[in-house]
Amino acid sequence: MGGVLSLYASEGAALFEKHCSACHSSYIPMSKVIANAEQNNTLLHLKAPTLNQLSFGVKLNVGDRKADEEAQQMEVEEFIASYIASPQREKSVVPKELTHFYPDMPPMPDLLNEEEIEALSSYIFAYGEAMIEKHSVRNYTFEEAVKIAKVQKKIIMIRGVLPFCKWCIQMDREVMVEPEVREMLESSFVVVKTNVMTEKLPLGMKSLGTPSFYFIKSDGETIIDQLNGYGDKEEFLALLRRIKEEAGE
Repeated sequence: MGGVLSLYASEGAALFEKHCSACHSSYIPMSKVIANAEQNNTLLHLKAPTLNQLSFGVKLNVGDRKADEEAQQMEVEEFIASYIASPQREKSVVPKELTHFYPDMPPMPDLLNEEEIEALSSYIFAYGEAMIEKHSVRNYTFEEAVKIAKVQKKIIMIRGVLPFCKWCIQMDREVMVEPEVREMLESSFVVVKTNVMTEKLPLGMKSLGTPSFYFIKSDGETIIDQLNGYGDKEEFLALLRRIKEEAGE
């Protein structure tokens, strides 16, 4: 299976480069995309939504996020095939405030065959998560985090998430990938990412919903704070600074 997925990723990337990259840029941080939209596309002069925008757009808005990933990918494939053949603004998976200044996409019903649509769709669907992993701080298991925290005197931060949680996804794509956030986390924290539906939180802690954050001192036993909710970059950095002060480490 891994070989098949790798093949699709490679073929999908090549198809995107050949057919889509003239208009769609690959990865641009969402903070820059949003700032560009606020200034009516005068900062970046984009021609169409970026690949990471498209990836998160289909993941959040096409099919059932709570279904298994393979089922949602099939729905994404059908959506992309339909959209390429007959693009309509009202069908866009990217918010109108981020796309209103782009020209209309022309219909291209014969651009790709069925196998190419499948490969391109798989690539688009997976791209956003791949960029989060590339640009965010590394995640550890709790056991690994405790060992690292004790040696390096760092705070353990557990992120409680669900794979279909809209705000968890938004936190990942807009906050966790920001360089300032990554720098602070790498310098003072060890991060654990926990699916609260399938994994238990340590130390008897109960899930507060998602997204949620649980901070533990470097001894791996003393809970500093527990809270839930979404915050933007500045709010999250302020939270991390407060936790550092309270930890005294």
